[in-house]
Amino acid sequence: MAPKKTVLAQFAQDEELRAVVLADAFDDSFQPLTLNKPRCLLPLCNVPMIEYTLESLAASGVTETILVCKAHAEMLQAYIQQSKWKRSSQTMKINIIVTTSALSVGDALREIYAPLSIRSDFILCTGVVVSNMDLSGLVAAHLANKSRDKEQIMTMLLREATNTHRLYDKSDESVYVFEPKTSQLLAVSSFPLLSATRQVDIRTKDIFSLPEVELRADLIDTQVSICSEEVLTQLIDDFDYQTMRRDFAHKVLSSDLLASTIYAHILTGTSSTPSEALSGSLVSALSALDLSADPGITSVSHSGYAAAVADTAAYDAISRDLIGRWAYPLCPDSNPADGPPYTYHRGAVYKTPSVVLGRESCVDHHVILGPNSHVADHARVFDSVLGLGCRIGGQSVVRGSYLFDGASVGRGSVVEKSILGERVAILDNVVVERGCLIGDDVILGPNVRIAAFTRIARQAPPGRQAYMHDAGDSDSDDASEAATKDSSAALSREDVSSKSGQHGVADAEVFDTRTLGSAGVGYVWGNTAESDNDFDSDAGDDDDDPQTRILRTIGSKLSDINIVEPELTDDESASLHEDQDGGRDARTPQENFDYELTVYINRVLEDGRDAASSQMEANMYRKACDANLDNVRRIVLEMTLGYVDLTALPGSAVNALSAMFDFIKWDIDNPDKQLDAIGIIERYCAVNPAVSDDVRSRLFKIVIWQLYELDILVDVAIVFWYNRALKKPESEVSHKLLVAIKNFVKLLGESDSEDESDSED
Repeated sequence: MAPKKTVLAQFAQDEELRAVVLADAFDDSFQPLTLNKPRCLLPLCNVPMIEYTLESLAASGVTETILVCKAHAEMLQAYIQQSKWKRSSQTMKINIIVTTSALSVGDALREIYAPLSIRSDFILCTGVVVSNMDLSGLVAAHLANKSRDKEQIMTMLLREATNTHRLYDKSDESVYVFEPKTSQLLAVSSFPLLSATRQVDIRTKDIFSLPEVELRADLIDTQVSICSEEVLTQLIDDFDYQTMRRDFAHKVLSSDLLASTIYAHILTGTSSTPSEALSGSLVSALSALDLSADPGITSVSHSGYAAAVADTAAYDAISRDLIGRWAYPLCPDSNPADGPPYTYHRGAVYKTPSVVLGRESCVDHHVILGPNSHVADHARVFDSVLGLGCRIGGQSVVRGSYLFDGASVGRGSVVEKSILGERVAILDNVVVERGCLIGDDVILGPNVRIAAFTRIARQAPPGRQAYMHDAGDSDSDDASEAATKDSSAALSREDVSSKSGQHGVADAEVFDTRTLGSAGVGYVWGNTAESDNDFDSDAGDDDDDPQTRILRTIGSKLSDINIVEPELTDDESASLHEDQDGGRDARTPQENFDYELTVYINRVLEDGRDAASSQMEANMYRKACDANLDNVRRIVLEMTLGYVDLTALPGSAVNALSAMFDFIKWDIDNPDKQLDAIGIIERYCAVNPAVSDDVRSRLFKIVIWQLYELDILVDVAIVFWYNRALKKPESEVSHKLLVAIKNFVKLLGESDSEDESDSED
């Protein structure tokens, strides 16, 4: 016990807990958004990402943070200098080290070893980590465990997440091998989902001599680790590591020459309580640690939230978690960066006092409206974040998207699951399909459609010269000639000059207006799905496969990729034909999924199976079939209503809907789908022969009311559907059913009016 107490006492007495924050990711996942500022300064829920990381470190008792940066170092230095972290009241000191020649994560850490002279354990994380954990407890457990295992050099913080979790990396398969009693990490193997090999490499020292090992493929890397100084010393000679998990940890654990060990702490809960989250210090954590017990990592609390914005898909997922308050107390109305105050409204809508909403606008479900943002009449904003001074024109729809400061959307335009940079102008009648990344100062439109996963920047892509009237570069001759053949395909010098000003358009620039619109300003950097894009890539690297890139992009789905099946041998092909000739079902994959969905639903309704696990299994089967969700709402609702005992209302309806909550909620995640769901319910109650005329109205009223109580349907959707249905003829909508919910709708309308009145006051 003496050595352990000595180590802990010495560290607690000094209480000099350091953190090294890597501000660069050394990849292009966010380009072209990162052309003008580092990724860690991009807004996440209208707060620079670095603020979440620094807030977590400061609350964990860190006394000194070293920011390691390369790109846009001057901008990061200026931001820190004017931020709250330079106030005299702050106890955490921040130093910035610029590594101008670093090409990877390992390279950056190697360069800081000499100037920092780190001689103690430290926290290592990236500048895009969002966490409400008190990391001092993990540091204390790391030190206690280190006194038992002298070869320990790192403790990794991992998070439990199934493959249906929105934070789960769809492009990557990682397998972790543990010693279950001590949480020692024995091996880690990662490979892209579409890798040609798809082999798990778990070669490590004495792995098969242990009595018990645990293999897990349901973990994600939070990009937070507790490191010993030996980590930096190992990087002196071998520093070509792009990530600490896939590269460094894998090599250390699979090496026959290194005796170093790595442990892991796994988060299983969603969040800490307010009293536990973001509070404490290393001394208190050490004092609370039971030194008489086994000093393993398992002694630390497994609750809390930690995640890293590794790509735009993770950016979307973490934004939703913050808006949904899954990382409490890190949420928009907690004002982590001393920004403008937000107020919380029903449906997880956050507003500042200066927001202007048209009386006929619709803003609902997980929305942040930044200062001075304006949403015009008949505009609709769902599941989105608007930055400072954003403007949404009439008849426009913004869904699942993120608009940085000064962005605007014109009349009749649609922006779907995309990210718009600062001062981006979407003109009238423009459709921006999902997965698009639009850089700062770009203008799109009018009357164009931007294909899914397109990246557009104000600057020309690297290696490509801008269109010039007097272009002399041989590489751009063909493009310039094609652009000048059709006058509608490019702007004239006078047209371009008329757009100069805040967007800084040069007289000599000519843009591809067939893609960007007649008034478009910017350059297409390519499409994430194309193999001949302009981003840096290493030949033969699975990570740079275009389809792998899609899965790391906001708005992506597994159905967006084309999985090429391996060629069958002659024997396998013959066997397959025999099976098919023997009467195998000739249904399409979509029909197979729709059929299997009814089987899963029957298991819940008839056999009492858990709906959550059954829905998860059904979704996994859907992905295996590469099927869509087009028929899910109709099948789920009609089968659920068909199970209701009409002689035992309302209890039977309430029980059936509650039991099927996970299935019903599955594909009713926005107002449009809610309107469709109400229509399905109305048609079932109105015309289904199994429902007698005397209970049609009562059943309809009970179902709508119960779905509202379960927060599956929102009041705005119900009122909107009702008002629209009143204008339809009896042949399309049963007016008797409308009468049945008239008073309920009136009550919802009055509630909305009161909310709006309170908001205006």
